[in-house]
Amino acid sequence: MKKYILLTLLFSAFTFLNAQDWSNVYRQVEEVTLNEGLEKDYEKFEGFWKTVKEKQKKDGKIMGWFVWKVDPKSNENKPWADYLILNVYANKQQMDDMNSKSVEWWENEIKTAHKGKTKRSIVKKYTQETMNNKYRKKSVTYTNKGLHAFIAENAVPEAGTKANYIGIEQLNDDYVDFEIKLFAPYHQQSKSRLYWELNEIVDRSDNAYKPVTHTIFEIPNPEAPEVEWNPTFAEEMAVKYGIASRKFHGTLNTELVHFAW
Repeated sequence: MKKYILLTLLFSAFTFLNAQDWSNVYRQVEEVTLNEGLEKDYEKFEGFWKTVKEKQKKDGKIMGWFVWKVDPKSNENKPWADYLILNVYANKQQMDDMNSKSVEWWENEIKTAHKGKTKRSIVKKYTQETMNNKYRKKSVTYTNKGLHAFIAENAVPEAGTKANYIGIEQLNDDYVDFEIKLFAPYHQQSKSRLYWELNEIVDRSDNAYKPVTHTIFEIPNPEAPEVEWNPTFAEEMAVKYGIASRKFHGTLNTELVHFAW
């Protein structure tokens, strides 16, 4: 039996995914560059935060949380980040509520999540490291509004899942329609993707890259069947104009390290 591996950002049930209104889902993506030599310590640090995020998922404060490690060979050996941190929210109100929390609230949230699970000295250590921003040399944030997504049936999150994060610039008004009505159905019907999502960037930090307008996050299917495509002239023209509606600005190949789902 095929074992489907998913990411994401998003839904554990295919039927629930199809029913989801993607115009309500928001994802905040942090592109993290580490201080040199801290990779192993950083993954332990995010493992500490996993306990907090699992509590928040259980409490209905977030939909999900994912930590993706970037392959250094990404983007022709020129990746612009070391890790991607994804916080997924059911809607803008949920996102705004979490982003409005005070430092004191977060300190209490950390203590509550780790109560009875982690030594106080460890909680104090990682809380202090969070406040001092020990690990991050640079952090860039994008706020993404969901437009469309699909997931293969029976797909579930699993550490080690491989995914691609793609930055795209919209070149004309037809771009989103081409992605949703042409490219996404092909990926889904051909089973070439286990998961695929399209997002519009609605906000970004001051240090973020400006040309990109949209992102695609996808999980290729390593067991995808070979599909012979014999397009009609109309289909060839549709693909041609679809490709002309967008410009790729780079791709990060990633591997799932931690998640709360």
